[in-house]
Amino acid sequence: MTWGSVGTRLLSLTLVLPLILKKFSAEEIALWLLFSTIIGLQMLADMGFTPTFTRVIAYAMGGADCSSLKDTVKKQKTIDDTKPNWEAIGHIVVTMRSVYTKITFLSFFILAICGTWSLLKPISHVTDTVSAWLAWGIVLLATTIALKGNIFSSYLQGVNQIALLRRWEILASLGAIFSSFIILLVGGRLLSLVIANQAWTILNIFRNRWLCRKVEDGQYKKFTGSVIHRDVFDATWQSAWRSGLGILTGYGFIQASGILYAQMSSAANVASYLLALRFIQAISQFSQAPFYSKLPLLARLRAQGDYRQQIQVAQIGMKRSYWTYIIGFISVGLFADPLLHMLHSNANFVSPALWTLLGLAIFAERYGAMHLQLYSTTNHIIWHVANGVTGIIFLIASLALIGHIGVYAFPASMLISNIGFYAWYSAGHSYRAYNLHFWSFERSTMILPLCITFIYAIWTIL
Repeated sequence: MTWGSVGTRLLSLTLVLPLILKKFSAEEIALWLLFSTIIGLQMLADMGFTPTFTRVIAYAMGGADCSSLKDTVKKQKTIDDTKPNWEAIGHIVVTMRSVYTKITFLSFFILAICGTWSLLKPISHVTDTVSAWLAWGIVLLATTIALKGNIFSSYLQGVNQIALLRRWEILASLGAIFSSFIILLVGGRLLSLVIANQAWTILNIFRNRWLCRKVEDGQYKKFTGSVIHRDVFDATWQSAWRSGLGILTGYGFIQASGILYAQMSSAANVASYLLALRFIQAISQFSQAPFYSKLPLLARLRAQGDYRQQIQVAQIGMKRSYWTYIIGFISVGLFADPLLHMLHSNANFVSPALWTLLGLAIFAERYGAMHLQLYSTTNHIIWHVANGVTGIIFLIASLALIGHIGVYAFPASMLISNIGFYAWYSAGHSYRAYNLHFWSFERSTMILPLCITFIYAIWTIL
């Protein structure tokens, strides 16, 4: 179902995006992709609370109480005698409400200031600046509301209702694609396209709230109030700020490269680079499904003390994730440019060398990220170190290289920072925590996909 959910969202790349590339000017394409980038930065405003709350709800589903959320395995349990601790889950939910109310207000003002500044130059290039600013206002409002709605998706994922959530996401994605497709066919422009997409975003929030009140015999309806529970906040804050800082300095810097490039280059070059980022992000997100959909289960197995099954589930998910990634990466590398020419697109695709660099960098990131997520089930969060140091390396390398190799500096810096620190640091913690060995764990998981990726990269360069 996670594959289906991500897959239907990716349909916009094959159905909606081609129409945008054909009907919109290069300036409008760049602005549309910038809107998508800023929407993607919503997870920075989340400050790492969504994955953290999902994880602690999963712990409580495995029987943990509020006092043991910091240390997930204070006492060993057997699988048969663990039942959901609904009292603890209730405290987690009401704490979520209070936390998200505060960060929603804060994020609105930060996004309004920083987002507006980043769009001053790109919007000045489009013909209808009034409609462009109205579109940005709608994106700002909907993105802020969606942040508050993370409460509902965290709860549904934490109680392991992932398949149900993803089924509804599939229907919503199809609805958004159909709406966008019709709008573009009848001649709609940027503003009407933004309205259609953000309307579905708001609708998704109300749907998730309804689902929360239906699943698990309606337990969610019993959780009233919005008072912070001290044990829950103490257990989540330390993990959340580390996760949030890690996301900021990792994912955030990569996304910021597109916004920074928009201030430095022409609209055509910006559109080309943002298009490549959009493709690689879509491939990365699609490849995450086999592993990330198992994170609540992995957290519950950790709380239950069943480490052997936890590693087996993780290994299978990682293997499927790698294969999904390289199939998507190589396919886009082979066919994207010819297809864009066939569509008479107003935006070109990046060079094969830049795409190869980007693909290798994200492969290294996927390796580190999955091991980081596996290690995070111990609730010892090292995202701030892993992503923080990686982000600093990326920033230094980008500043050093951009004057010499231009836009190539961004994917090259991603590759340097991921190989130079992120990948081995994250995997090393995972191996030590579960007493794993690189060759015995990776020979049937990562090695063959990596070899195929290298063969494609060498073939492309030659």
